[in-house]
Amino acid sequence: MQRATSIPKACRARALLALCAFAATACIASTPEPANTEEEPVVDAATLVEPALLSGPGFSVDSHVELRGYMAHFKIDTRFGPIDAPSVEILAEREAELPALEQLDAATHSAAFAKAAGDRLEKTGKALANIAMHPVDTITGIPSGVARFLRDKLARLGTQAQSLSDHAARKLGNNGNPYPSDVGPMTQARNGDAADAPPKKHKNWFTRVTSEGERFIKREIKYNAIKRDIAKQLGIDPYSSNPLVQERLSSLAWVGSAGNFSAGSALGTVGGAGATVLAQGGRIDEVVWKLSPEDLRTRNETRLLAHCRDNLLVRQFLRRGAFSPTLQTAFADALDALQPEDGCDLFVELAITAQNELEARYIVNGLDLLRTYLGARARHGRLVTIGAGFAYVAADGELVLPLAVDRLSWTDEVAAFLARREFRVDSKTLLIGGSASALAQRGLAAAGWRVVLRAPRRNAPPYAKAEPGSVDAGD
Repeated sequence: MQRATSIPKACRARALLALCAFAATACIASTPEPANTEEEPVVDAATLVEPALLSGPGFSVDSHVELRGYMAHFKIDTRFGPIDAPSVEILAEREAELPALEQLDAATHSAAFAKAAGDRLEKTGKALANIAMHPVDTITGIPSGVARFLRDKLARLGTQAQSLSDHAARKLGNNGNPYPSDVGPMTQARNGDAADAPPKKHKNWFTRVTSEGERFIKREIKYNAIKRDIAKQLGIDPYSSNPLVQERLSSLAWVGSAGNFSAGSALGTVGGAGATVLAQGGRIDEVVWKLSPEDLRTRNETRLLAHCRDNLLVRQFLRRGAFSPTLQTAFADALDALQPEDGCDLFVELAITAQNELEARYIVNGLDLLRTYLGARARHGRLVTIGAGFAYVAADGELVLPLAVDRLSWTDEVAAFLARREFRVDSKTLLIGGSASALAQRGLAAAGWRVVLRAPRRNAPPYAKAEPGSVDAGD
């Protein structure tokens, strides 16, 4: 019988150590790494905005604010009912509209209005009887922020954008209405080409007038012009998405268009601040009040074509539903200020993908961040689309990424977006409209970004100031 070969003690010891090392390695590999990203939190409203926006005459704001898609979603309690504000900017505007809302409400509840409304509706028939009286339906759905513009890939029109713009331009020509469905009774416009527009989940009462009747009524009573005149007197956006304002503004314009009721006089008897609500500081370009939607569209088309080459793509942009006439004008204003030498067409294509007002504002506000930060350096630069977002390369080579968000969290999608190769440059600056979490600031610093928090821009809302002892990144 052959004896078993004995294993020296030194070899057995080395084998045991190797086995332990292997087991330890396997254990470490199976243990998940500590999370280096975060979820968006629910925060106290006081950490986002200055105290003046949290309460005032006739309103109060819920202190619990959900951050969704890097935008803060506020709930405002007013005597007219609750109002949703899906960003700090919209919160400030909704509160600024309250004095005008008070005037409109008093005017539309006056005896003179009631008599004129009865006469007007009797003349136009029972089919339109609920136009001035039916309450606005509750807005359904809350925008999910602007997260999709901070993704590595954009769900966009892509290579089909050009063919879609060709199709829309040839089908609508110069006679198509460029603006979204009006939030007043006359439904001033539609959502562009029905094939290109997102499906409508719900129709409010004031979008049920037939387009034939709409065109006839607009020609007959000059509803649009009267509505803009009232809005100018109050100093508010005639295309505001505030349903409480639109209910009363549209009703007053409709009844006033009959000729036997002066909307301006009705407002004058109520009193108030007049055109001081949103007009101060140039928040609204005065041409929005002066020009009809058609004339405003022609003006904006001419201005955009000074920077963009594809006139069919520009026409498609002017027919999309996300940008109101006011936002389209602000978009053209910002491009005029930047004077980009290249990249306009792709940028307009990206803007076409905006799905709601919040996303349209994000794009316009991003342009404003650029023009304010760059100043004279903005001219002769390039607009570049990167993933789902956009940036600007100044003539001196600095890459500037504007993020017009309320609070940036270091989520998986943000980390992936900022890891793109296009951002691997030496001179790069990140402009954040609001604030950023501590983790986001650390991640941005590690990636080599110069960061400006609460970056200034025209008409920026009053964000909460930095806490004592804190310093904006990049300072």
